[in-house]
Amino acid sequence: MAEETDSSAMAEGGLAFTELASSDPAATRRFLETVFGWRFRSVQMPMGEYLAYEAPGGRGGVRPVRDREPPASLAYIRVIDIEAARRRVEAGGGSIVLPRVDVPSMGSFFWFRIPGGPILACWQDLPAEATSTEGPK
Repeated sequence: MAEETDSSAMAEGGLAFTELASSDPAATRRFLETVFGWRFRSVQMPMGEYLAYEAPGGRGGVRPVRDREPPASLAYIRVIDIEAARRRVEAGGGSIVLPRVDVPSMGSFFWFRIPGGPILACWQDLPAEATSTEGPK
């Protein structure tokens, strides 16, 4: 993914990326490449192919929808400490809808519902030294 040059983009509470759940990831990719000039790369994940993208001012990915999941987008909020963020979410009245998931060589996330119904996610990058020493898995 693109190097971050704006330090505010790396700050706690800023948007880390947006994930698109698509019923046709290839068609979603073609549309976004053609219409907006987004750049994609394929990443193999445990659930299959993940299409990571870079767009002006943002990054994210496209993945296939899961069983009984409607196509949607999900914003991931960058946090420094994933467990502290979970505690703050719960203390503030949010509820966890997908517990912590650790993504090898990348980081960790969880999904949560906020009062009023929207679902968001928190994302914590792995420390730089962990990603540079682990190498591909």
